[in-house]
Amino acid sequence: MPGITFNIKGEKKTILFDQTIHSYLRKREGDNGEFEILNDLDPYGYCEFTSSQIQSLILLCDKLIEKYNDEFNWEHGRVRKFCKKFKELCVEAIEKKMNIEGSGD
Repeated sequence: MPGITFNIKGEKKTILFDQTIHSYLRKREGDNGEFEILNDLDPYGYCEFTSSQIQSLILLCDKLIEKYNDEFNWEHGRVRKFCKKFKELCVEAIEKKMNIEGSGD
């Protein structure tokens, strides 16, 4: 499944930012600068997040989980599920003092 695969740099555990979820968020949030760190990711490129960016990603995940809380909407459920897993990865990266890297498929 195409998308962006995130992992803690040097580790094997991965989280997939599915292309469907990415497209849905881009369409829904448009040019909302609050979510640009995720919306502006290149689905075919490479990115690396430092500790300060990871802190921002944790807050962003919390906002998205709160905003997309309609449990009867399938897309909202997928956004929440991704954000919960991605937040766990971010917290783990902060605890280990490591960066997160992402690469497009």
